Amino acid sequence: MNAVRLPALVVVAALVVGAFVFKTQEKEESLQVADPISYSELSFGSSVEEVSGDVWFCVGPTNKLGGIDEQVITITNLRPEITEGLKLSVSNSDGSLIERSIQIEAQGVLEILTSQERDTASYVGVTIEAPQGGVLVEQQLQATDFSGVDQRPCVTTASSSWIVPWGTTERPGTQQTLLLYNPFQATAVADLLFVGNQGLRETLDSQGVVIPGRSIVTYDLAERIPDTALLSSYIEVRSGQLIVSGITIADGTAPSGIKGLNASYGSPEIGGDLFLPGSDGETFTGSVVIVNPSESAVEGELVVRPTNPDVFVEPVGFVLRAGQREEIRLSDYTRFEGIGPYSLYVRSLDNPSLSASYIRQFSDQEVSIESTDSSISSTTGLHVLPAIGYGSTHWFLNVSGSSGNPAVVTLFNPSLKSISSVTLSTEQDMNLPDPFELDPGDRATLQIDTTALIEVGSSSPVIVVREWLGPEGWVNAYGVSVEDSVVAIER
Repeated sequence: MNAVRLPALVVVAALVVGAFVFKTQEKEESLQVADPISYSELSFGSSVEEVSGDVWFCVGPTNKLGGIDEQVITITNLRPEITEGLKLSVSNSDGSLIERSIQIEAQGVLEILTSQERDTASYVGVTIEAPQGGVLVEQQLQATDFSGVDQRPCVTTASSSWIVPWGTTERPGTQQTLLLYNPFQATAVADLLFVGNQGLRETLDSQGVVIPGRSIVTYDLAERIPDTALLSSYIEVRSGQLIVSGITIADGTAPSGIKGLNASYGSPEIGGDLFLPGSDGETFTGSVVIVNPSESAVEGELVVRPTNPDVFVEPVGFVLRAGQREEIRLSDYTRFEGIGPYSLYVRSLDNPSLSASYIRQFSDQEVSIESTDSSISSTTGLHVLPAIGYGSTHWFLNVSGSSGNPAVVTLFNPSLKSISSVTLSTEQDMNLPDPFELDPGDRATLQIDTTALIEVGSSSPVIVVREWLGPEGWVNAYGVSVEDSVVAIER
């Protein structure tokens, strides 16, 4: 058994386009935010305001929303002693607030069903304050009727600007909702802009949206901008700070056949080099949605980088006007076929102001993950993974696999120059690979057939993703990185 090293961690609110960060020294801070910065239209990416690293924010639907079985908040205590003084706050759309204290045994796990905390609310915002630090907080949503499941870490950042690159309001059978959560006492005011089939637009009530303190506001996009196969959202906060999430529920009756559940947080930051782990397979499926929230045009390219250094693939170029987006469907390019395992990155050639997400959706086709013992298949599924601009040398991730449905952990070295030496460890009774190396651009996958907390250490920045595919749908999310281990990728 490999022994995991668990420092006394304190969460810090520095979201790096999908990477969630811890702090490794203890401190005592209350929930605070610096004075917000006002933004002009499409001026995203200039600043992300930080709050105490001991605070986590979760937003999503409860089982009071039709089609949702349950919303579960899972808190993992990484510390070798009991956590005391944890505070749980649950807000709903009418501004009412429930608060209570909780505690978790040493290296224990606590599951909170929000339906038991708020028995009438369809959507809630949850804040977890951990004065001692050292906790992981995740959210799981289940939608059995839609073959949908979503599980990912909650966020530790409130921001004045957010981008949700992908959503859909295709009719019939799709629900697309923006959740605007204000965990602070002061009222926030936000402007919403959208890019759909008709280009950049707003709706009659999308400007000056008021989000009262300690409450959550829902914005139904399917009702306001219907019949849009791809809809990107920009949220700019005039005053205050928010957490933003896009919720997609699809029942399979739309012309595309999309069926599943996605509850991905928006991205508060943008960049000029954004990375995605890609795939081990030789079949190119899915698409990359790239958005330009700046006031200037951006020329860039989507680079498909095979792990085989002898294989070169011509990038896909693009030019985006201010506020515009583009969807690149990988299956449209025959030159990608037969290249083996690959990674992806979105590169700006002139203006480092891009945000991107990778989307895979399945309708009546079977997808599978092959293992030596089994084949896990699902006939439907949906997942959205944001591209990230940084790697880390220290990660934690909760993995929930089984002998029939193993989880898959992917480790990716995004550097073009550095070899990364990787070590995996856990306190669970399981076998993990011995330390190994990842060459520049290389990736490795590991199948986990049990529930485990895994620690990843590396000599240079890597990106860590976990995924699970089964009858309930598709789960895909990044691990959680430790502060001071987050590093800009050397290219």
